[in-house]
Amino acid sequence: MVRWCILPFGLLLCLLHAPPLVAGSWSALDAALSGASSLPEGRRMYSPRLLAAFYAARDQRPVWTSRARVGSLARLLAGVEREGFSPEDFHLATLARLTVAPPRDERVRAGLELLLSDALLRYVHHTRYGKLDPVQIAPGHNDRAPVAAAQILADMRLALAAEDMAEALAGRFSLPFWYRDLRRALRDYVAQDHLLELPPLPAGPPLGLGSRGERVVEVRERVRLIAGEALPAAGDETARRFDAGLREAVRELQRRYGLVDDGVVGPRTLAVLNRPIDAARIARALINLERMRWLYAELPPDHLFVDLAGYRVVLVRGGEAVWETRAIVGSVEDQTPMFRDRMDHLVINPTWTVPVSIQKGMGWVSQNYLLVDRRSGAVRRGGDASNYRRYQLVQKPGADNALGRVKFMFPNRHAIYLHDTPSRWLFSRRQRTFSHGCIRVDEPVALATTLLEGSAWDRERIERQIARGRTRHIHLERPLPVLLYYLTVRADDAGRLVFRDDVYDRDPTLLEAFFAPVLGTRIDFEGVGDPLRLGRAGDDG
Repeated sequence: MVRWCILPFGLLLCLLHAPPLVAGSWSALDAALSGASSLPEGRRMYSPRLLAAFYAARDQRPVWTSRARVGSLARLLAGVEREGFSPEDFHLATLARLTVAPPRDERVRAGLELLLSDALLRYVHHTRYGKLDPVQIAPGHNDRAPVAAAQILADMRLALAAEDMAEALAGRFSLPFWYRDLRRALRDYVAQDHLLELPPLPAGPPLGLGSRGERVVEVRERVRLIAGEALPAAGDETARRFDAGLREAVRELQRRYGLVDDGVVGPRTLAVLNRPIDAARIARALINLERMRWLYAELPPDHLFVDLAGYRVVLVRGGEAVWETRAIVGSVEDQTPMFRDRMDHLVINPTWTVPVSIQKGMGWVSQNYLLVDRRSGAVRRGGDASNYRRYQLVQKPGADNALGRVKFMFPNRHAIYLHDTPSRWLFSRRQRTFSHGCIRVDEPVALATTLLEGSAWDRERIERQIARGRTRHIHLERPLPVLLYYLTVRADDAGRLVFRDDVYDRDPTLLEAFFAPVLGTRIDFEGVGDPLRLGRAGDDG
């Protein structure tokens, strides 16, 4: 059972009133860092190498020698559940027990010193980059550069230099609105736990437009309670009839919970009405907060947000969504990965170099395609494209080009980009997983116009260039961050949780990893070499 609650008050009091710690033997601390000595209660460090570098930079001086500093850490960690973490991620119960009366055994004292530092390290890492390494979770579906050790160490120094660690670390970077919205929506969702006490609605035949009876009255009331003020209470006669207003309210509820929005109360919709809040949905929201943290570090207020599970492309300016359109993403067989890069140019009337995987299934092609001899470079129009080992197949610009009239480039090792498409009818589908991995954009000219706003390229000029049929590269004056996110839970404009289909089946793996017991890590922080050996302690202040 996933719980969403505040840090147990008793644990917090123990840390806030902990007496000063007495530094242990640095040989014991050295043994703990090198793995030669176990830590209290079987705890594991997030990164012994990074902690070794942290203490080496301090000339081996202990950190947690004052009650004020331990108390400041306790207040900082009191907010971890608000970000979707468990207190056990930060050794809270162990720390509370050990700091009530600092142990005399030097090995346990050294372990306590390290656990306190490790708790701070975990906090600065988890809130900036996420608890898990996305590449380790699913290397084929996630990509991210290694975390810089220097940034983690700088955050730790910032916290230790402040009287109030929580206040100091709160100003490290701005959280994007889509993270704040999901965090707030989850809090509000959990606050509706009174809905769990409602009696279950009786089963029966599906209810839809025109249905009448007492079950309709009960469904109407239950929908009204879940939706808040979205559905006003009806009079006696109206309440017994499944009218258009109730149908639309049911459809809205179905959309929020990832159901087919047919407006009919069948078995799946009835199950939601009987249990609108449960641990599984809370857990899904928590792992999507985690996904957001993987890519949001140092994010500028202007960026392009590709919502893979929501099939949307959203342009964000000044930290607010200013424009969006529908999208088509990779199929289940050719899934679009999650990663972040920078868009630096777009192409009007692009050519399309057909991937070998697609060319293998093609035979005779028209003169709209060019066959380029891989050995001589000779080019001819149309012909038999099946000999993919000899010929590279290139589709010329035009209305039938697979990339349409515009493509948006953010060069990356996955060869993923955004582009137009001649297959317009696919945008009307509810589940839009039809591409080979790239993102097809419903309104590419509008996106190009918005991206180039303020330059010499207005919509009229872009359309004239398209009409000419000639390929033209246009560089952005300022490269724009592009984030490709696979989010199965988000907040809607009304601040409510919306659950999406996990079409790529990625949630189970992440759920298992996110809620696993606290272990060490295999993360290799950029800038940290071999484990450092601690020397003798210097100043013990």
